[in-house]
Amino acid sequence: MTRHRRFDLRFSLLQLVLIGFAVVTLPLGLALATAWVAVDHLASKGQDAVVAAVRATRASRNLIEEITDVERLARQYHVLSDPAFLESYETQRESFLARLADIAGLEMGPSVRAQALQLEAASKATFAALDNGETSAEAKKTALENFVHLDELSRNIYRESVRVVAQEVEAMQLQGSDTRQRLLWQASASIPAALLLTFIFTMLIARPMRQLDQAIRSLGDGRFDRPIQVSGLSDLADLGQRLNWLRLRLIELEEQKTFFLHHISHELKTPLTNIVEGAELLSQNHLGPLKPEQNEILDIVRVNSFQLRGLIENLLTASSGADAAAVTAPRRIDLNDLIRKITDRHKLPARAKEIDLELILSGETLWSDKERLGTILDNLLSNAIKFTAARSRVHIVTGHIKNDVYIEVRDEGKGIRPEDHENVFERFFQTPSAVNSRIRGSGLGLFIAREYARALGGRLQVINSDKGACLRLRLPRRRSYRASEAVNSAKTSSQST
Repeated sequence: MTRHRRFDLRFSLLQLVLIGFAVVTLPLGLALATAWVAVDHLASKGQDAVVAAVRATRASRNLIEEITDVERLARQYHVLSDPAFLESYETQRESFLARLADIAGLEMGPSVRAQALQLEAASKATFAALDNGETSAEAKKTALENFVHLDELSRNIYRESVRVVAQEVEAMQLQGSDTRQRLLWQASASIPAALLLTFIFTMLIARPMRQLDQAIRSLGDGRFDRPIQVSGLSDLADLGQRLNWLRLRLIELEEQKTFFLHHISHELKTPLTNIVEGAELLSQNHLGPLKPEQNEILDIVRVNSFQLRGLIENLLTASSGADAAAVTAPRRIDLNDLIRKITDRHKLPARAKEIDLELILSGETLWSDKERLGTILDNLLSNAIKFTAARSRVHIVTGHIKNDVYIEVRDEGKGIRPEDHENVFERFFQTPSAVNSRIRGSGLGLFIAREYARALGGRLQVINSDKGACLRLRLPRRRSYRASEAVNSAKTSSQST
C-alpha cells in the first residue's frame, strides 16, 4: 500500500512571506552594496589622484619660476655685488630647494623622483660654486651658465609630471570602465537570481493554496470520498487537517440525514397506504353509493395521496444517492400518448384553479426510459400548475430540432428570475414565490428532473419567456445504452422492491 509523503515546512504563511521577501531582495541588496562600495572607492581614489595631480603640476610649474628667479638674483649679485641681492638670492635659493624636496616627496613615480634628485644634486653643485669665495671668476661664470641646464631639468620634471598625471587619468578611466562592467554583470546575475527565488517561494506558497482550493471545491461539490491532505506550510497543513475533520463530519451528517429520511419516509408510508386503500374502497362503492360531491372530494383525496406518495419517493431518491444514470433498456415512446396520460392525472388540481391544459403536440416518438421520462414530465407539469396564475393556461408543446425531440411546459405565472435559472435545479431550492405560496413543495422535483434528463442523454433548462416560466426538455431521438446501465437499473429496481 503506497503511502503519500508529506512535505511540511515548519514555517507559517506569514513567516515564509517575510523570509521570501528577505531572500529575494538579498541578491539585489548585495549588488547595490557592491556598487556603492566600488563607486565610493573609485570616487575616493579619483579625488586623491586629482589632488596629487594638482599639487604636482603646481609644484613643478612653480619650480620653473623659482629656478628662473634664483638665476636672475645670482646674476644681479655677481654683476653688482650688492648685499641686498645676496640676501634675496639666498632666500630664493632656500625656497627653490624646499620646493624641490616637496616634489621628490610626492608619489609621482620613479622617473619624476629620479629627475628631482638629479636636479637637486646639480643645483646644489651650482650653488656651492657660487657661494665659495675662493672660486675664480671664470668658475663662477661657468656656474651661472649652468642655470640653463637647471632650467631644462626643471622643465623636464614639469613635462614628466604632466605625463604621469595623464597616465593616472587613463588608469582611472580603465578602472572606471572595469567597475562599470563588473557592476553590469552583477546586476545581470542578480535579476535572474531574484526571479528564480521568487518562483521558488511562489511555488512553496501556491502548492498548499492549490490543495486547499481543490479540497474546498470537493466539499462544495459533495465529494467526500477523498481524504484531505495539505502539505507545505504548517498553518496551511493545520487548516487542511481541520478541513478533513469537516469532511468526516459532513459524511456523518449525510449518513444521519439519510437514515432520518428513510425512517420518516417509512413511517409516513404506512398511514398513507391506509389512506389510499380507504379511498379506493370508497371509490368502489363498497360502503354504498356516493353523491357526486362526495366523489369529487374523494378524487381530491386520492390525487393528493398519490402526490404525497410521489413526494416521499422523491425524498428517498434524492437522499439515498441512487444513481440516476442507471437507465433501463429503452423502449419506443409515443410522446402524444405519454403526455395525455400524465395530463389526465393533473386535471383535478388544474380544475381546482380553473386552469386549462393546452396540448400542442407534433406526434413525436423517441427511444428512451419511459418511467424516468414520465417522472420528468410529471414534475414539470406539477410545478407549472402550482405556480401559474388562477384562471390561466398551461401549454405543453412538443417538436424536434435536428435529431433531438423537445418538450416545453409553459405557464402564465410570475416566472423565474434570470438569476435563478440555474438555482431552481438545486436541491431544496425554493423561489420567493414558492416560499410565500400557500402550498409549498419539497424543492426536489426539478432537481430530480434534471438528473433524470442527464441520465437520458438530454438536458433540461429554463428558457426566457415574456410571460410566466418556460422549461424545455431536449432529448435525443435515439440513444444507445450500455448493457451495464441496464444491469445497474435492474439492481436498483430489485433493491427498491
